[in-house]
Amino acid sequence: MSDLREQLGLDKSIASRVARAVRMTDARSSLRELPAAEALGQIVEKCEKRGAGKRLVAQAQKAIAELDAAIADFPGDRTALITAISVTESPRGAAAVRGAAPKVSDAKLRAARRGAYNAFLFAQGLCCETQACINILMPGKNGGKADQAMVMSTTGLRRLRAGHPQTILSFRGRDDTNTGFDRVTLAGEPVRDDPAIALVSEFCSEVASRVRLEKVGRVHSLVLDSHMPPLDEPMDFALGFVNLGFTPPRASETDQWTATSFAVARATRVLLREVLVHRATFGDVSPQSIFSIDSTPMVQPELHGPDPTGRGLVDQGDDLIPMGMGYRKRGKPGDDFAVPLALRAFEMLGHDPDEFLRFRLMVEYPLPLVRNEVWIRLAQ
Repeated sequence: MSDLREQLGLDKSIASRVARAVRMTDARSSLRELPAAEALGQIVEKCEKRGAGKRLVAQAQKAIAELDAAIADFPGDRTALITAISVTESPRGAAAVRGAAPKVSDAKLRAARRGAYNAFLFAQGLCCETQACINILMPGKNGGKADQAMVMSTTGLRRLRAGHPQTILSFRGRDDTNTGFDRVTLAGEPVRDDPAIALVSEFCSEVASRVRLEKVGRVHSLVLDSHMPPLDEPMDFALGFVNLGFTPPRASETDQWTATSFAVARATRVLLREVLVHRATFGDVSPQSIFSIDSTPMVQPELHGPDPTGRGLVDQGDDLIPMGMGYRKRGKPGDDFAVPLALRAFEMLGHDPDEFLRFRLMVEYPLPLVRNEVWIRLAQ
């Protein structure tokens, strides 16, 4: 690489890629490393100035043009081609091409997710440090069904430029017109005309008090205006509510599974998903996490569970990690940023976290608008 840089005056990154491509033992790996056609053409020009023969230069220029045309013919772009090539780079060789694709490396997945993060950040002009969604499945207050608390937080929400208004929470208005679940706050107050009642104020920045209430028909929303938060003032906010009668706690002939989902809507550096399941109510369960972009309705999901075809699944993070009972077992300080909020939520709900099995999932640079579903097979 140093010889290429010194003799041809190449940029360090270009020289490094060319050096790796030359050392590769097969064409697929070399193609993955090669710079774009423009950079290859510049290298040929530099070689010509160093004395390369006209015939050799013409052959190289012709080869670059043919390679560029072949890449252009591949559906998508060069990135799509490199992704397809990565599938074949395994000891299984041709078997991988037929569908036994190896898992893409975590480093490549992280780089891809960070690219999506940057794209969404530039498009929205809005980003945040962390988002957390804590689902608490607990004994129901009314009837035979269990309740679900959803506790969500965002830290370091920052506008990089004045932009469009952003909705941070929407509910249907009054309980008697709510076609979904009946909802109350973590403290048990009915959620009616003003979603701000669901905010957990001690975990909100002062600027969060300036969100605007917007009513459009039955839908009531909390909205950040185009200049909120101010460019020089990052914002934190947290909210929580309870879906009453969310799911049966035990399996029946018609209910074998339950699921809860959450999607990231903004460029976020870290996503935390936690699921806490009341052990006495649900038994010993092992939730599974699925990332999906497919919105096709499923047939009787409560009976059949997650789609066995894997339709629309997205590879962007590990599965949920069992953390034991409640919050006795702690993770690294950076992983436990939402623990104080969770403990406050349990206090408001009137439950002991040590009665709940805890599962945790963290994703760095999660893909925006990809739905994360957590499925639980109900105990008999």
